[in-house]
Amino acid sequence: MITSLHAFGAVAAWAGLFYKWRSLRQNPADPALLALCAVFTLSGLSFFISLPVVWVRVDDLLGVPNIAALLAQSCVMALLVGQQLVLTYWARPPERARVLARLQLCFGVAAIASLATLFWLLTPTAQRPRDFTLYYVHDPYYIAYLSLYVGAYLIGEINVVRVCWGYSAVAGRTWLRRGLRVTAVGAFITLGYGGIRAGNILGIAFGFDLRHLETVAWLCGDLGSAITLVGWTLPGWGPRVAAAGRWVTAYRRHRRLYPLWAALHEAVPTIALAPARSELADRLAVRQVEFRLYRRVIEIRDGQLALRAHADPEAMAEVTRASHEAGLSGDELRARVEALRIASALRARARGRTVADADRARVGAEGPAFTDLAAETAWLVRVAVAFAALPADASEQADGAARAAAPGDGRVPEVG
Repeated sequence: MITSLHAFGAVAAWAGLFYKWRSLRQNPADPALLALCAVFTLSGLSFFISLPVVWVRVDDLLGVPNIAALLAQSCVMALLVGQQLVLTYWARPPERARVLARLQLCFGVAAIASLATLFWLLTPTAQRPRDFTLYYVHDPYYIAYLSLYVGAYLIGEINVVRVCWGYSAVAGRTWLRRGLRVTAVGAFITLGYGGIRAGNILGIAFGFDLRHLETVAWLCGDLGSAITLVGWTLPGWGPRVAAAGRWVTAYRRHRRLYPLWAALHEAVPTIALAPARSELADRLAVRQVEFRLYRRVIEIRDGQLALRAHADPEAMAEVTRASHEAGLSGDELRARVEALRIASALRARARGRTVADADRARVGAEGPAFTDLAAETAWLVRVAVAFAALPADASEQADGAARAAAPGDGRVPEVG
């Protein structure tokens, strides 16, 4: 499982680097972007080197047992500094940022040099690609080594959580705010890794053992790091994904409205702004989908208004009663009643039947009132689905039941 987590983390890191590479080529002098790309590169290297098979190969290549541990953890130390550089250049004026960035770089160099010194004093001869920390945690030099590494790790990640979450509250762009919060959440999860490693050190002094949490430690470290990497890139690709989602939603709604729109257009051709297309051409039309959906909603509403002169209130009363008896309620009931009203009005229009003005007022509005286009579109999609599912003779049966229930000869008054 740990190997899979490392592999996943390496792929996520280098995918982020690949995504940011074009921006780096366009702005090679942007210090924050350079630091962010360094974070992706170093994160991918730390995960890659930590893979047991790579660990062994690196040790064999350099001729030093467990040198892979020093290299991987030095990459982590460097990427922690890189994250601080990103936040520094984002949050401060360039002059102040450069001063603070030099101090952060000096700290990073000093910390990595200290790790290297302690590693050579330790001289870990037994190669341990899977449990290096647990195997050497009793060595005094490694306790100092791990204390330095964990302390810098926790300080760096806590600062990422603090700064990213704080700035997310004042970020003006929606996706920047979301990206900062995702980064903060990922960094917070990685604190689980640092906390367990700190517990490994304290366990030596206080006599407790956290070996059973080793999988949890790597789960927090690897998944938290991957989530952090996603957060750094989210402001760039998030809006594109959201736009693609809106397109898919609009296209699906546009297509689901087609049967209802086609029936209304056939009866009232003047509702269409542009000449009607075949169903296949309508299905293949993928440009300006949101505008086309807006037009389809407007044209359906125009068609409904044009049919009000043909809607029989007695038929509507019978439809409502029958739908109640069938167990329908709420929006499902209202959508089916409206679909049957349209079908009945279309049939009446085709036969040249109209209703008197007094009866026309009894039919009521075409569905509930709406405050925004999205809600109205969702409602019409419900009606269109119900309309497409109607049996061929549904409106005829409703008309017949209404005539049978009407007083006198049961005929609908005709006008004109």
